[in-house]
Amino acid sequence: MMSYLHRRIRSVPWLGRAVLKSIPDYKWKVNVPSIGKMTIRLRQHRMFWLRPPLIFEGFMLGCMQRLVHKDDVVYDIGANIGLYSRFLTQIFHASNVYAFEPMESNRALLAENLRNGGCAQKVTIVPCAVGNEDGFCDFQVDDLTSNSGTLDAVTHGEPSQSRHQYGLPPSTVRVEVVRLDTFIATKGVPPPNVIKMDVEGAEALALEGARSLLLQHGPLLIIELHGAEVACQVLQVLWSVNYHCFGYFMQNGINAYKQFTPADLPSITGRYTTHFLVASPNEAILLQPIADYVADA
Repeated sequence: MMSYLHRRIRSVPWLGRAVLKSIPDYKWKVNVPSIGKMTIRLRQHRMFWLRPPLIFEGFMLGCMQRLVHKDDVVYDIGANIGLYSRFLTQIFHASNVYAFEPMESNRALLAENLRNGGCAQKVTIVPCAVGNEDGFCDFQVDDLTSNSGTLDAVTHGEPSQSRHQYGLPPSTVRVEVVRLDTFIATKGVPPPNVIKMDVEGAEALALEGARSLLLQHGPLLIIELHGAEVACQVLQVLWSVNYHCFGYFMQNGINAYKQFTPADLPSITGRYTTHFLVASPNEAILLQPIADYVADA
């Protein structure tokens, strides 16, 4: 019933706005399986209490369970309020995580959640977006869920996905943007063994700014995709730097794990034809299908 009401509210903008106003945006703590307490805001992070935590995070966490090894360096790009940084350090035992998060409100909760998990000393918060150029740019804020904020270069002046869904105009701020190639060259930081990326449509831009990193160091990639067009762009960028790309591909109602080739591009038409991608210069690492996360596996 709760899921039905949530979908109904989301489908009617004026009703959604009214319901959101009725939810106080107080800070609250919820228990997340495997990692413990996380601090959220009741309105913005309602996905943590409207449904069981982790119900949609199984594949991303399963990728980390397979690909992240003890003492790895991981870049968490689009760290949000720290869910994946917590798993990377507490459960998968990464030695260092660089958590890139451009939204100031997210960073405050990110820092608090790292303290909640006792892993703050292993995570460096980087207050930047990741893109294909260095400097400052406009960023479309998501102040309704905190999940869909993205570079203005993606929305072209339109609001973030959540604000658009609820019929609200753009909310824009200036943020610092960094290329990963520049970050590594100028900050004296180690290159990543693994990159997790969830940047709401800016995936291809972020990868374009990491060409030297990908060619020289070959990190494993775990990427959430946001639409058919960006999925095709991401695949083309990765093939150009000799990566092999795998994921679950939805076709004719069947969701099958496969390696992507250029022949697949015309078939990637829906927003979720392929939602997640894993990639590596070493094809053999990804030939075996990746399963959803299993606690204590």
